[in-house]
Amino acid sequence: MDLLSRMAVIEVGRALRDSDLLDKQTNKLHTAKIVGLVAATRWGSLITDLAFCETLSQGPELASPTIFSYTLPNIALAEAASHFGLTGPVYSIFAKDNPFEEARQEALRWLSCQPEISAMVSGQLDIPPSFEEGAGPVARFHVV
Repeated sequence: MDLLSRMAVIEVGRALRDSDLLDKQTNKLHTAKIVGLVAATRWGSLITDLAFCETLSQGPELASPTIFSYTLPNIALAEAASHFGLTGPVYSIFAKDNPFEEARQEALRWLSCQPEISAMVSGQLDIPPSFEEGAGPVARFHVV
């Protein structure tokens, strides 16, 4: 599992646990509630894409199929959703100015339009392509 996915699993789990939505025995949702997950990102899966390109530069036959499977920004969220048994909408959006707030607003839109959804986990998930960007990795989630 790539770093972005590991960050997502840990922080989504923390948000679910802090909201008392996880069964302590199974680490899955308490009930059959429909819970979705949305994260905003500035860089998407770029760090993983670059790692894949590095393996590709050694020749197409040496390109890593394992890394390739994580080269979409929504894969990290799918890993977290699968891990905790989330069955609502799961996707990633790009946001430049305030990713955490934009994800929260998107979650609120889902909740207002789809009454069968019990809750949405929303947040920001990012790893900049280099620390020269002035920021480090970010994984923050909360339940809306």
